[in-house]
Amino acid sequence: MSEVSEPIMLLQEPISDGLSRTWQIYRTHFEGRTRFQDILIADTAHGRTLFCNNERQSSELSQLAYHEGQVMPALLSMPHLPESALVIGSSEGVAVKILQEAGVSRITHVDIDEECMKACGVYLPYGYTEEEIKEYINANDDSAIKIIIGDGKEYIRSLLGKRKMYDLIVMDIPDEGPETEGLYNESFWADVKSLLSPDGAFITQAGNSCLWRCKTLKESYERMKKVFHHVTYFEVDEQDWVWLVGHAGETELSIEQMQHNLSSSKYHPQYIDTVSLSRSVIVPKVIRMDY
Repeated sequence: MSEVSEPIMLLQEPISDGLSRTWQIYRTHFEGRTRFQDILIADTAHGRTLFCNNERQSSELSQLAYHEGQVMPALLSMPHLPESALVIGSSEGVAVKILQEAGVSRITHVDIDEECMKACGVYLPYGYTEEEIKEYINANDDSAIKIIIGDGKEYIRSLLGKRKMYDLIVMDIPDEGPETEGLYNESFWADVKSLLSPDGAFITQAGNSCLWRCKTLKESYERMKKVFHHVTYFEVDEQDWVWLVGHAGETELSIEQMQHNLSSSKYHPQYIDTVSLSRSVIVPKVIRMDY
């Protein structure tokens, strides 16, 4: 990570009603406005950091803990390793790389903001390289990795009623809000479910379990249980977020079976092991309790 020096500016990131955190910015590598959002890639105390609309999306320090959480809970809770996956969002490309290393053979990556993706490829020391982005955008449909620049919701809708299905669908987008309208509701998740293979799964970042930030998580958990056969809750201690895995099939793995999947995985996560896994799937009381 970059050495810390005197900050050149301060960035305020809102994290909850009436609360924000202040980032000290030491050096700016990229700053610009795309068609969809404001982008800043800069050095912070967490190393090279990506901000979109003043919200931290990933950083050199914590991005791997986040992206392992973005895909591994699904891989560990599915009865079989998926052959095909659709990733929506995740401009940095780390989630796709983890899936490929884990053995997923065909991955379609849909992202709406090509400018952001290319900036990440140039200025971030993790995820896609600039050359990989060019290769994957121009790849054939049957390639191991194919990037499609477009709206993830519209891409899902374009597949409805067709024979195209995926074993795994990953949604890695900003928190629920005006910019992600329509991507966290039951109707969209029902469309997602219709594109899954019989034992397929859908995973999404769904908020934070902290008492004063858990409203989105609680609502997402309740919605997902209405759409999918069962839901796996997963929290990685080393970072802020919780993931929910919606399963299309009836097979519900035990913790022991998930631990077996972890021990036999081709990808060996740094922030998930058999001990932490056993507590990561416990839904906290604040989500289970009645208000």
